[in-house]
Amino acid sequence: MNLVSAFNQSLEVVADRCEDVVPPVYAELFQRYPEFEKLFVLDTDMGARGHMLNEALSMAEGLLQDDPIAVNFVSAERMNHEGYGIDDSVFEGFFIVLASVFKRLAGEAWSDDMSAAWVAVTKQAAAAKL
Repeated sequence: MNLVSAFNQSLEVVADRCEDVVPPVYAELFQRYPEFEKLFVLDTDMGARGHMLNEALSMAEGLLQDDPIAVNFVSAERMNHEGYGIDDSVFEGFFIVLASVFKRLAGEAWSDDMSAAWVAVTKQAAAAKL
């Protein structure tokens, strides 16, 4: 299975098992990086978090396809997040959090191909710098 197919399959498996992935994703993010929870104090309806998650997932697929739009978008967002005090390792850590939460939600349906796809996403996100 190619990486894009495995990535998309991971999303499908998780969607079948969890109606809203935003709460578990951000719960784990804030567990790993508690100092960033205060950045979302005004996001009482989780709308900003949901938007960020959707953008990250859309760009992740693009990164796997070497889509220059995705690479440039991720690179620009990396610089944008620096203004919030989020350094490169934490920015890339968001993709690690996504993979961790998705693997947990998928349970026994998670595959080695899905893991490989998420490792590739994280590497591509790390390389996306202007």
